[in-house]
Amino acid sequence: MFKRNLPWIGGAAVTMLGIGLAACSGSSSSGQMQLAVADAPVDGATAVVVEFTGVELLPNNGSPVELDFAQPKMIDLIKDSGTASAVLFDQRLADGAYTQVRLKVLADGDPSHSFITLSDGTTHGLQIPSGAQTGLKLVSGFNVPPSGVVDYTIDFDLRKAITCPNGQSACFLKPALRLVRDDSVGNIAGTVDSSLVPTGCAPGVYLYTGDVTAPEDYNSTAPSTDTNQPIASKVPLANSAGTGYDYQFTFLPPGSYTAAFTCQAASDNPDQNDSLTFNPVESGIGVTAGQTTTVNFPASTSTAP
Repeated sequence: MFKRNLPWIGGAAVTMLGIGLAACSGSSSSGQMQLAVADAPVDGATAVVVEFTGVELLPNNGSPVELDFAQPKMIDLIKDSGTASAVLFDQRLADGAYTQVRLKVLADGDPSHSFITLSDGTTHGLQIPSGAQTGLKLVSGFNVPPSGVVDYTIDFDLRKAITCPNGQSACFLKPALRLVRDDSVGNIAGTVDSSLVPTGCAPGVYLYTGDVTAPEDYNSTAPSTDTNQPIASKVPLANSAGTGYDYQFTFLPPGSYTAAFTCQAASDNPDQNDSLTFNPVESGIGVTAGQTTTVNFPASTSTAP
């Protein structure tokens, strides 16, 4: 049945766009920029295909840099991510500060362009609510250095990015993304023991900034001051050893975090408070740049380089 909310696709559907900014040596004031898609698992959808027609970069000073593709690039954010076919562009770019990235996509609700295929086999076109001309904007500063190499990542949270309104054949694709510098971030990964995932459980691991004692589910109507709102969520996937369900949060700024487990992830409507039950809750999780912190449920926390 076609529901308003997808069957938990977005927790694990954090799709990464890698931006490599490499400047050339010598006196040339230009660098080499590569924009590509990396991988992430998705539960509840077998394909999320987006038709990219170009990229627009807004420098701090000067006119926008338009990078239009000769042919649109159809990229499956699930299957193609992390492969050569997922590279959007790789070319020279003037060094300096940039304030905005706009991904030009053709998402007008027509499934011949951008679309999502659900686990039940149905396919639905993707549509940007504000119109196809706007694209997906990310207002976040970055720099192309005059020398050296620096990598950035655009991190999509499909849990918040894709919704399917009742009674409509198309699903909405909304901007829910952030820009991070790869060498300044760390990861959290772990396993949910099988004992916590009984029959009928829809497992999900939610992530929060700081020490949160009363974790909440996604709620777009929550006030900006609500520190109990998650910053990301994942679907833990059954591991090959049969010992549990693995999850991973990537590209996290250093700091303290809280992770919480729920069996009610499929009931989370990102546009309202659903009062999900979280147990266990692990707080005081430290993240260090360049390292992965392991957090298992039940609790077992350690850090490894």
